[in-house]
Amino acid sequence: MNDTVTYMLAVRGLCCDRAESAVRRILEDLPGVHRAHVSAAAGRAVVDADPIVVAVPVLSAALAASGYPSRLESI
Repeated sequence: MNDTVTYMLAVRGLCCDRAESAVRRILEDLPGVHRAHVSAAAGRAVVDADPIVVAVPVLSAALAASGYPSRLESI
C-alpha cells in the first residue's frame, strides 16, 4: 500500500457552495485522490492523495481547466 500525502491548495474562484462541490468533484474524480475537503470561506482545498499516482501539477491542471486556478500552499 502506498503512503497518502496531504496537499493544501489555494484555489481562486471559490465563491459559494456550488463552487465547493464542483472543485471537490473535480479533485475526487482524479485517480489517486482519496479525499478532498474544499472551503470557499478559506479559499482552499485540502487533498489526501497517493503521491505515486497523482501530483500537484495534475491537481492544478485539472482545476485550471475548469476555471479554478490554484497553487500549492505549505501545510
